[in-house]
Amino acid sequence: MKQTRLFASLAAALTGAALLSGCATQPDPCTPEWVEWKSDQIFDQFASSNIDTIRALQRVSGDIDNPGPLLAIQLATLADDFTDLAQDFDRIVLPELNDAIDQCAGSQEFMPAFSSFLRDEGVGEDVIVWIEALGYVAMEQRRR
Repeated sequence: MKQTRLFASLAAALTGAALLSGCATQPDPCTPEWVEWKSDQIFDQFASSNIDTIRALQRVSGDIDNPGPLLAIQLATLADDFTDLAQDFDRIVLPELNDAIDQCAGSQEFMPAFSSFLRDEGVGEDVIVWIEALGYVAMEQRRR
């Protein structure tokens, strides 16, 4: 009997917590808080799906200014992973981000949004500059 009451109390507490957290987690649409909250949701899901590539980019951060043979090999092996990451970002994240903010403002550009995402994930500025250069070249080639 005690166990039944314990489970009923626990279920009620969890249900109440879920209802309260559901109300308190989403800010009003189109406020700066909502844009940040929605962006974080989109970016966090993408980051967790691509954690291996992001960690590899974090590892080479800080080494671009003083490249050595090992770094050249690492960057060469990261090229395909980076291309896949950028294409997935363009295909998945950017449309979701633009859909979410279309109701409030203009659309996001690929490179600034992608750079901001990488910066938030702890990728160093030296790697971001390298990625931006490659990204703009790749985007130009894709347009042709």
